[in-house]
Amino acid sequence: MISRNEKRKAKHLKITNKLSKGSAKIPRVCVYKSLHNFYAQAINDEKHITLAAYSTKNLDASKKANNINAVKLVAKGFAEALKQLKIKQIVFDRSGYIYHGKLQAFCDTLREEGIKF
Repeated sequence: MISRNEKRKAKHLKITNKLSKGSAKIPRVCVYKSLHNFYAQAINDEKHITLAAYSTKNLDASKKANNINAVKLVAKGFAEALKQLKIKQIVFDRSGYIYHGKLQAFCDTLREEGIKF
């Protein structure tokens, strides 16, 4: 029997192959949810490097959690990191996760911060 995470990984490969590849001007933003943390990184697929990364590990100890409020703070910090690199547009890779809850809150906050996708 295939586990839920293995199904997600297979779905992630399908999604990633259909997306346009990230570049220096329009990077691919990939997210990952673990049991305790939420991670986001901007990837330049042409050079295979990470341009910016942010996670709940970067938050203060008092705000560190794995809930929607913490994910919104991650999105704000990630948007600031993207703005410092002068990136205004991204390609969003949801990594096989269903678009609701934490993922939707992350995307909505990025849009509110002025990042287009």
